[in-house]
Amino acid sequence: MGKRRYPKEKDRVLRFAVVAVLFLFAIGGSAVWGRMQNPRVDASEGRQKLKELESVDIEAIDVKIQELAAAESAAEEERRARPVEEKFATAIVLGDSVTRGLYEYGALSMTYVRAGDGACVSNVGESGLADLMDQTIEAAPSTLFIAVGINDITGTQGDEKAFIKSYKAMLDTLRGSLPYTTIYINSILPASAGKIGEDSLYEKVPKYNEELRGLCYEEGLVYIDNTDLVKEEYYEQDGIHMLPNYYPEWVYRMAEVARL
Repeated sequence: MGKRRYPKEKDRVLRFAVVAVLFLFAIGGSAVWGRMQNPRVDASEGRQKLKELESVDIEAIDVKIQELAAAESAAEEERRARPVEEKFATAIVLGDSVTRGLYEYGALSMTYVRAGDGACVSNVGESGLADLMDQTIEAAPSTLFIAVGINDITGTQGDEKAFIKSYKAMLDTLRGSLPYTTIYINSILPASAGKIGEDSLYEKVPKYNEELRGLCYEEGLVYIDNTDLVKEEYYEQDGIHMLPNYYPEWVYRMAEVARL
């Protein structure tokens, strides 16, 4: 007969129950289940296993769990402390002039960025995005972050459906040429209030992002929403591009989402 358990030991009993379940699976849960289903089978072996469970050292298991948690925490701290250049060693960020700020402001080496002014999915060839895609495919990164779309607001004249159709075509090309690359999709950054006052088309950025998020869901890709990183003081005078303070936060966000 097992030892009596008192209320103050409820947390230990819960741990014991979890361990018991794991132990039963380890010793052959299917066999135990078969015997339970057939009452004519001798249950002595099952009773013996339950007796063995009584001797399990819960405190030793607690120590082991704590050791594993500490090791996991240390590994996580080590990952986060790695230099940015090391984290992005096998990654590339593909984008437009906003993306160029990554290396223009020193947040990330140009080695890991393929970006150009005016790049947009609604006019891949003439906007220069096709060449940037070719460079990305040639580099064959293990991780690819895509950050385009702000130029498509005016490029598609506010037609988010046309934007998504073009975006999917770009993805099809990249995924077809980079089958082993993990792709992450960055959101389109919102324009400043002043820019929206100049051109109301930029009010549609949230709608474009909503469609982009839906496309990621359909394609099984991870969508990185950077909207909360944008602050009014981060805007350059044009109300679209970002000042230096934005970029370290963006790099950190991408690295954390991709677990680099």
